[in-house]
Amino acid sequence: MKRPLLALVLALATTTLRAETEAPADHQGSRQLVAQAADGTVTLAAKDVTVHGTNVRYEPKPEKNTVGYWTNQADWVSWEFEIVKGGSFEIEALQGCGKGSGGAEVAFAIGEQTLAMTVEDTGGFQKFVPRKLGTLTLAAGKHTLTVKPKTKPGMAVMDLRQVTLRPVVK
Repeated sequence: MKRPLLALVLALATTTLRAETEAPADHQGSRQLVAQAADGTVTLAAKDVTVHGTNVRYEPKPEKNTVGYWTNQADWVSWEFEIVKGGSFEIEALQGCGKGSGGAEVAFAIGEQTLAMTVEDTGGFQKFVPRKLGTLTLAAGKHTLTVKPKTKPGMAVMDLRQVTLRPVVK
């Protein structure tokens, strides 16, 4: 009788410890390496994000499909992707932001190159608007895009549905 009880207590303790140290399943995206499309575009969707922090997470519900719960300024996100054909890329973020939470300063960085964005209040966290951030030059190979808040004047940083890298045609 004592052994089954001990096994149950150990199983519960292990489950509790794991729950405290690992993010829940809906907290992370797929964390897959994103490939460049045939037209040269790289689409970094919320579902493929890797989150770093305590609150920010991937929200999979169809009406959301976003990186959300970004209520801690220290939290940040990243995507791994591969460029087959290097060159210059225009970077665009699809962001939403609820009333009173606009104004966060956010850095989008790939290697040593950084683009800054001030989050716009869009009237709702799931009301997404495209934001052109600027242009970066990337060589062929694997890269990481990081998105890190520098300020958070409101309740949350933003909701981020995707980041798109489009080749600049000359």
